[in-house]
Formats: sequence, C-alpha cells, structure tokens
Amino acid sequence: MKGALEEYHTTGGNVSVRQLARAWNVPLSTLQQRIDGKVKGSEHMSGRKPLFNSETEEELVTVIKLLAERGFPLGMKEIRNIAFSYAVKNGIPGFSNKKQVAGYEWLTAFLQRHPEVNVRKPEPLSVARAAGMNTVVIGKWFDSVSRHLDSIELKNMPARLWNVDESGLQDHFVPQKVVAPVGKPCYQATCGEKGETTTVVAAFNAIGTYMKPFVIMKGKRMKAEWLVGLPPDVSVTLRMSDNGWITKDLFMQWAEQFTAQLPKDELPHVLFLDGHSSHVYNMEFVSLMKQHNIHVWCLPPHTTHWIQPEDRSLFRSLKHHWTEEGLKTARQHAIVKLSKEEFLKVFATAWQKSATVENALSGSCSTGLFPFNPKQIPADAFLPSRTTERLLPASDVSLPLRLVSFQQSSPSVPKMYCLQDVLNVK
Repeated sequence: MKGALEEYHTTGGNVSVRQLARAWNVPLSTLQQRIDGKVKGSEHMSGRKPLFNSETEEELVTVIKLLAERGFPLGMKEIRNIAFSYAVKNGIPGFSNKKQVAGYEWLTAFLQRHPEVNVRKPEPLSVARAAGMNTVVIGKWFDSVSRHLDSIELKNMPARLWNVDESGLQDHFVPQKVVAPVGKPCYQATCGEKGETTTVVAAFNAIGTYMKPFVIMKGKRMKAEWLVGLPPDVSVTLRMSDNGWITKDLFMQWAEQFTAQLPKDELPHVLFLDGHSSHVYNMEFVSLMKQHNIHVWCLPPHTTHWIQPEDRSLFRSLKHHWTEEGLKTARQHAIVKLSKEEFLKVFATAWQKSATVENALSGSCSTGLFPFNPKQIPADAFLPSRTTERLLPASDVSLPLRLVSFQQSSPSVPKMYCLQDVLNVK
C-alpha cells in the first residue's frame, strides 16, 4: 500500500488507480480511500472507527463496574439501550433509529476493546443481605467479639471456638452439565419432581473437630433400621418433625447433645450462631449454655454468607457431594425415590467427604474468627451495601456519597449530556 501511494504521488496522479491496485496487489477501494484522504496513512485499519471516543467508553466501563459492585449489574440489552440514548442525546449518528437500540455488533466490539468487563451470570443477593453487610455493622461486631475473647482469654484457643448452623438437603437433585449427543433432547432422570426437605444441624470448632451431625427428617415415627448400614466412622443423631424443619424443641435436643460431647473442664467455650428464632428466642437454650459456661454470640443479621464459617466451607462442600452421590444412587436404583435408609447412606458418604479438617480451618480462617482477623472479609463484600447508605452531612465528608459521581462529561469533547444524565442516577 505504501509503494502504491508513493508511485501515485510521484507520477502526479497521472496513472490509473485501477492499474496501480493491480500492480501492487492491493484492494482498489482501499487505495482510493487513501488517495482521496478519507483514510490517513498506509497502515492497516482494522474495521471502522468506534462510534464513541475513548473517554466516553471508559466512562461507560466505570458505570458498568460501579453498578455491578453495588448489586445492580447491567444486562447486554440495557447497555445497548444506554449507548443508543447517549448517542441520540448527543447527536451522534450510527445506530438504527428504527430499532431504537445499539447494535449487537457494537456491543461485541465494545467488550473486545475493554476486556476488564465481560458477560457473566450474577449470583442472587437479597436486598436485606446487600444492606446488612456493611462496614459499620461488621466493624462494631468484630470489635465487640475481640474485646470479649480477650476478657475470657480464648482468642488464641481455637479448640474453644465453635460454630453451629443448619441447612436443608433436598432429595430432588438438580441436574448438572453433562456430555450428550448434539441435536437431540437431553434429559437427566432424578428421584422425583418435588423433593422433601431434611435439615442437618452441624457444629465444628476452629481446629477441625466436628460434633455428631443432627439430622431432622420429615415424618412422625423413626425406625432404628434406618441407621443400619451406615459407615462405622459416621455416627448420626436422627429426629423427626412434621415438615423436616428444625424447631425450638429439636434445637434444644441438639444443644443437650452438644454439651454432653464437650470436654469436662472449667474453661469456657464460645458458640457462634445465626439469629434463627429457634436459637435466640429460646430461653431454655440460653440457660443451658450458661450452665455449661458456653458464651453464645449471634452473628449480625443478613451477613452469614460472609461471616458464617459453615456457610463458607462445610455446607457448600456438603451440598456438592450430596448432589453427586444422590445422582449416582438415582441411576443405580432406576429413578426410584430415595428411601429413608438410602437417604442416610447417601448423606453419610457426602458427610465423610465434606466434614474434613481442611474445610473447618478454611471456614474459620476465611471469616476472620480464627486466626482473629476482621480484614479477612474482602472489601468487595461491602460494596453492595453502599447503594442503601444514607448521605452524611456535608460537614462530615469532603464529597457526597452517591451511586454514580460523574458530574460532567469529558472536557476534551464538549457534549450536552453525560452518562449520568442518561442513567438518571443520583
């Protein structure tokens, strides 16, 4: 291309452009555009010029990141709508007025130019959890726990720091991704269309010692033969309830079992648990804990997805292995619904794989309970709460806390509107 352009200018433009293109083996239209000045230089130009300048695209990337951090990520169609509205308000041609949306090709090229953002499937987060997981609440809670552990001299005694929680297991196993023939329907047989809930109450300390799992099944009467055939190293306490959920009475039974398994000495223990009604509104439980010198600490509401050790490690692993073993059993028994005996055998196998010292240590460490370190909670965990934070008085902060703080568009490219105006976010 460079040689063709030089020859054209050397001859004063008296040579046929078509002949030059053939002689130098370059596209005629590409050469003509450079001769006419529509394209500068002789270097390769990959595609058309982006519709927005780099400052505008960087501003859009910042908005995408900020909204995603606050728990309100933008979808692909929403980004295309924002881009179209921005172009219309600023008189930038290029998008289809008929479709009233930026093109899919534009979005694909935009994502290629900005690999720091991509298309992902978001994890669900309730508004209560988004608001509850904030730096003030968590900071005050860790400060209180720290002072209390120092007062009873247990901060460096992980064997005395316990966590208890319950989780539900379904005997309806969610199908997983599989390898199957292309072009044909793919089905995965499960144990039933709807499953029953079975509650598992588990407890471990910060050195990886587990208490006997407490399993609550749906039903009226319990049969001893259901426990026959369990692995010799797995001991399970089985109870029944009308719906398979835990109640105050059942939690009290677990508490009595828990205290019976603790070492008999004068040193205190600390038990961390969530604010379930069967826990905190159970005076018999509180009295029993006090009798056995067990200090009960309730986790802040709507924060257990970050500071509940069992949620962070044990139950995540247990549900994975439960589904894995359940699907295997469903195939072996030709889609027959799990019986009580089979249920407990599947649970026992999954429990053996999940109730490990590594999982207990990981849960305690990742939540900052042992070693005691509130900084183990990453800063990203608090970002969604900023959406619900109230603005502080101007005298308290140098800048107001806002969801999007773009006050004006890039000074290098004068416009009437910036992305804040398009999004209408204050």
